[in-house]
Amino acid sequence: MRRSLRQRLFFILAGSVVCAWLATALFSYFDTKKQIDQMLDASLVQAAELILVLMAELETGEVRAKTVFELPTNHAQMIAYRVWTADKHLLVASPNMPRITTDSWQKGFSNKVIENENWRFYGIENHHGVHVEVGQRYDFRSTFAKNVATHLFHPVWFAIPLLAILIWLSVSWGVAPLKVVTKNVMKRSADDLAPLNTRNVPSEIMPLIEALNGLFSKIGKLLEKERRFTADASHELRTPLAAIRTHTQVAQQARNEKERMDALDRIKEGTDRAVRLIEQLLVLARLDHQNIFGAQEKVNLSDVVIQAVLSENTHSMEKNIDLGFSKRTDEEAIVVGNADLLMILVRNILNNAICYTPEGGTVDVSIEKSDECINLRILDTGPGIPEERRKRVFDRFYRIEGSGENGCGLGLSIVLRIAEMHGASVHLTDNPTGQGLCLVVAFSS
Repeated sequence: MRRSLRQRLFFILAGSVVCAWLATALFSYFDTKKQIDQMLDASLVQAAELILVLMAELETGEVRAKTVFELPTNHAQMIAYRVWTADKHLLVASPNMPRITTDSWQKGFSNKVIENENWRFYGIENHHGVHVEVGQRYDFRSTFAKNVATHLFHPVWFAIPLLAILIWLSVSWGVAPLKVVTKNVMKRSADDLAPLNTRNVPSEIMPLIEALNGLFSKIGKLLEKERRFTADASHELRTPLAAIRTHTQVAQQARNEKERMDALDRIKEGTDRAVRLIEQLLVLARLDHQNIFGAQEKVNLSDVVIQAVLSENTHSMEKNIDLGFSKRTDEEAIVVGNADLLMILVRNILNNAICYTPEGGTVDVSIEKSDECINLRILDTGPGIPEERRKRVFDRFYRIEGSGENGCGLGLSIVLRIAEMHGASVHLTDNPTGQGLCLVVAFSS
């Protein structure tokens, strides 16, 4: 199951906040413990000094003992104490004071282990030799620090769930625009390619919206192109199919063998034209959906042209057209591309040239190479193409009126598409001899 973006953001933010708070709590705990230790040390100093002052104000040992003993009774669990004279005579000691000799007394602070318990002591004396020692167990100090820290962080444990709820609500509010976009896309029909509304869209998801709108635009253009292609194809196919049907009826109603054979010849011509049109349509359909033309390889353009010339030789001989090839470079004409597609390109150019060249004409194919490019040049002695129509002849199903040929208007469209796939350009100019057309396909070398 995929985790939603909202859940991911929630766990990231909540986890980061909890980690930050835990780190802060840990730091605060040790800092609080340090301050409590300092405070308890100060309380030991104050207790010792207070006892010493009281001892100095009393005259007899009996009264002194009673008074001093009763003074800190309320703090018996917190502080232990004892008092003795310079001759080591014990004057008074609290009940919780451990049994230790006076020889272990140290002035100031000291740490001692007594009966497996850790103690913190503070010792002080006056000029009469009266010694006071107060102490405190470390387990009490730790418990006291822990209790203080626990009470200090009680609000944190209540705040974390509340903060988690606030983070969840904030993340939900933050990803709301994505939900709006999702709903808008989901409720669209398959043919609704209008751009998404970009008003009030956060800048973070604007690139996504713009990318979707760009995709919708491309799909719309592609669908429109497909619709035009389908409409044009159906229109072009209707003509030869209608002719085949008409000539079939003529053949069925023929009064003699000659009429029947003439009708059958017309049926064959119509069938050939339909087959040619379907082949061209299939090639175009394959090219339209083929942005990458397969594995790239080094192709010898001369070999491709020779094979194409041989395959179109029969067609040229039927019209008594002189079809020839000359290579005007000693170097190999190597281009990077797909040999099969290049064969389709050359054959379509040759077929077009032969179709529009009158009987007895010539079609010359040559390859020239320079430092920058390799030029495939085809010269014919046909009627040529007026300069103002040369761009349009690459449009699908466009045919020049009055040409007298029954082409389908797809040959040069296929040539241009394959050339573009190979990074080549196609140019049309007049035949330098003055009669016909010159077509040049320029490949990068």
